Amino acid sequence: MKKIIILNVFILTTIGYLGYAQVKIGNRPEIIHPRAALQVEHNAKGIMLPTVENHTELPNYNAKQPDLYENNPSDNGLVFYNKEIKDVVKYDGYRWIAATERSIKNYKNMSILGSSSSDYSVANVLGITGRPTLQFNILNDFDRNNINNLGLTVNANGEITIPANGFYRINPSVKTSSAGGLSVGNAATIVSLQALYANAQGEGWQKIHENSFLLYGLVVTAGSSNSINSFSTTKYLYAGDQIRLRAGIQADTGLNLGTGVTFKMSDKDTYLYIEKLN
Repeated sequence: MKKIIILNVFILTTIGYLGYAQVKIGNRPEIIHPRAALQVEHNAKGIMLPTVENHTELPNYNAKQPDLYENNPSDNGLVFYNKEIKDVVKYDGYRWIAATERSIKNYKNMSILGSSSSDYSVANVLGITGRPTLQFNILNDFDRNNINNLGLTVNANGEITIPANGFYRINPSVKTSSAGGLSVGNAATIVSLQALYANAQGEGWQKIHENSFLLYGLVVTAGSSNSINSFSTTKYLYAGDQIRLRAGIQADTGLNLGTGVTFKMSDKDTYLYIEKLN
């Protein structure tokens, strides 16, 4: 007994456009959307995407990579069904993400700046300490979730220019390593967010928010410990306003003799998150 399979396919070729064709599969093959290169129409059947059992079978998988996948922008747009998570996954050129998950690249009102600068070390000598400006960079490093969708610019002094008027949520995170010195009482790392307003430059840099992180200890001698100084604040800024992040160490209580701290600039826990809220 012969089995006849009929594939109801309609191909419309537009004369005048070399190589341009539209393909319709399923019901009403003669009616095709004017912008569709391929259209499927059926009220009882769907499309079976290429399927993998788990994430290790997806293209560009590499267990040695931090996010398990090679960066390959030429594959941006690939789609599979992953049985492991029971979801469609799409490749954005850097990693595979579930269809229900948004790639960080798609958040147009957000920038996350990292740093490729060397570490900054400061010491507190009898309460006297410097506060260097922490240098952040436009890295566009998707492995570290560093993006610049806001179009921020950073000058050689580490000062960041705001491109448009609006409310901004600003969240610095700075990893530190404290070591050495003598502290009778408590010392604290200081992270200070400052602004130079475009319409009031004569007034100089002004503090938006300052956060301290206590380094507890009645007596601190040689040794080290890691901590993260982080905070979030919201501020209305105008196009052309500049912001910067300065950091240091100071005595919170008692007396400090040479207590030191190092700001770990290239660490993944050091970043500057800036989001435009409107």
